[in-house]
Amino acid sequence: MDKRKEVLVRSLKETDETVRKLAAEALEKIETMERMETIEKFINKGEKLVKLRAIYALSRLKGQKVIQLLLTAAKDPIEDVRASAIRVLGRIGDARVISPLAECLSDNSHVVKRVAVEALGGFRDPRLTDSIMMMLKSEDAGVVERAVEALGKIGDKKAEDALIYFAVKGAANIKANAIKALGDLEV
Repeated sequence: MDKRKEVLVRSLKETDETVRKLAAEALEKIETMERMETIEKFINKGEKLVKLRAIYALSRLKGQKVIQLLLTAAKDPIEDVRASAIRVLGRIGDARVISPLAECLSDNSHVVKRVAVEALGGFRDPRLTDSIMMMLKSEDAGVVERAVEALGKIGDKKAEDALIYFAVKGAANIKANAIKALGDLEV
């Protein structure tokens, strides 16, 4: 790690602005990794804003430890913390988190369900079609809207009838998403 940091610190003095910016970003990631124990403490015992900052600090990193900390945060009692952790897990896009994210679809919070559906749609995995289709029955229009969007991203023909229903009978924004999703289904 020290060799890496030495090279990056030297790169901060380069004349090329792009190189300096990239070096600064890389150093920031390394420093965040070095503070992993502190971040873990913040996620486990911090106040809401501290937890949120820790989650977003992890968003630039990769690895099993990062995923574990975010999965811990996805079970936090604070709704915003759960939603933020799920959002970051979705952005990371590691297939190892698909199953834990699918479990978040049964959360009591509509906000958390919305974020979980959106995150899962990003994986574009047809195995998620049935779980996301269950979200079409939600009483929360935001959950339904995101489920329709996710089904379009996944593109599984199995969702065709449900999408046709919402394209005909859905509220304006859901109808528009369903129409778009119908065009994205596999042939």
